[in-house]
Amino acid sequence: MIMKTTLPQIAMVGRANVGKSTLFNRLVEKNKAIVSPISGTTRDRNIDKVSWQGKTFILIDTGGLDIEKNKAGKIEKNIVKQAYKAIEDADIILFMIDIKDGIMPMDKELAREIIKNGKRDKVVLVGNKADSLKYHQMAGDLYSLNLGEPHMISAANGSGCGDLLDVLSGLLPKRKIKIKPEKKQPEVKVAIVGKPNVGKSSILNSILGEERVIVTDVAHTTRESHDIEFSYKDNNFILIDTAGIVRKSKVGHKTLERKSIEKSISTIDQADVVVFVTESQKKIDSIDKKVTQEILESGKSLIIVANKWDLIPEKDTNTINQYVEYYYNQFPYLWWAPIIFVSAKDEVRTRKILDMIIDIQKSKQIQISNSQLDKFLKYQISRHRPSRGRGLKNPYIYKIEQIGINPPRFLVYVNDPVILHFSYLRFLQNNIRTKFNILGTPIQLETKKWNVSIESKENKKYGTTEDIAKRRSSGLGKKKNEKKKNKK
Repeated sequence: MIMKTTLPQIAMVGRANVGKSTLFNRLVEKNKAIVSPISGTTRDRNIDKVSWQGKTFILIDTGGLDIEKNKAGKIEKNIVKQAYKAIEDADIILFMIDIKDGIMPMDKELAREIIKNGKRDKVVLVGNKADSLKYHQMAGDLYSLNLGEPHMISAANGSGCGDLLDVLSGLLPKRKIKIKPEKKQPEVKVAIVGKPNVGKSSILNSILGEERVIVTDVAHTTRESHDIEFSYKDNNFILIDTAGIVRKSKVGHKTLERKSIEKSISTIDQADVVVFVTESQKKIDSIDKKVTQEILESGKSLIIVANKWDLIPEKDTNTINQYVEYYYNQFPYLWWAPIIFVSAKDEVRTRKILDMIIDIQKSKQIQISNSQLDKFLKYQISRHRPSRGRGLKNPYIYKIEQIGINPPRFLVYVNDPVILHFSYLRFLQNNIRTKFNILGTPIQLETKKWNVSIESKENKKYGTTEDIAKRRSSGLGKKKNEKKKNKK
């Protein structure tokens, strides 16, 4: 299911806080990995492409490997597991040392482990934080690791990074990387959001079919947003797993969790479709409602995913209907968003999330002709005349036309936008969605005053545009000539 890449992979490994994430951000030219002096900031693998001198490779940032085995918890063990997976798959291992600290016992242990596993020839040794001549002169100390010539850099200020890229590109396969033609299907960015520990990472791993992100029962396991390219049914996705969102008061403003939450909220703005994850067995609370309000205000397409469906006991054919009713009662403003009940643990219905996203993308791009909208408007007015807002005049709707896609946008022409009640716009919006099967995406309706000076010959012959609208609203839409023909 994951798109296999023919690009060479370079894995960055080393103790915590040697500057791997800083170098990763420098080389990929993005502020993608969270950088902090706190040990264990990077937990999952960060992955991105780097191009240099006509060559392209995959760069992988891993978590720190200075974890004592007898003190390692579940999260720490998973960090090590993720890092060693990257080492195993890598074509080049970029082994980083903090030159200011000098060679530490854990550096020596990691070097011995790499040599023991026959990976020595794949290693490029880097002494980071060499931001003065004094530290460059300490390069000779690194030869004791028996990993070849050290390359001195400062990831923070960029010195030596260009030379390092020259070394790396020189070690890459000499074959030319063919530039792929533009993809037929654009990539759909999907943000997976929700409170901590609702199963976002488990859902992501279930979809991918492998353990790409660390999963535990500890809140805030995921600290960074991870972009994962993925292909399904000839559709290309970028799946983004984000940190859990909680109340600001519960998280210190300067903590890693606060940074993670801010990044999660910004990820919503970058996404095409948002997958909002809840726990089936727990009630919706104020945080869930706050998150969905954020999504609603962003104008993004949305799927509500109720995870941990396996924890609901004694389910029958009516159970899902009862839960759907409950969710829509809690989120009445999201009645248009589809709900799917999944179990990431048992891998039940997780792939159907992707099927929904494909359908939503089609809905976002829908284009409805003027003739279809004319028929639609005539029918809706016949069953429910426009309701009045402010003023004494009755509102008249002349026309609806589509003016945009992604999301679908419509312009409603009226005699006076002020006097049309907002509830009628909602009525039209809901019926447009139902009639044209628009799934999981907002619909925008704008009003505009009809320019009565622009009237066709037909309008002049049979009355003004307001007269025609009045006849249409009252169901008296037939013209005199039509009535004569009917009599004959």
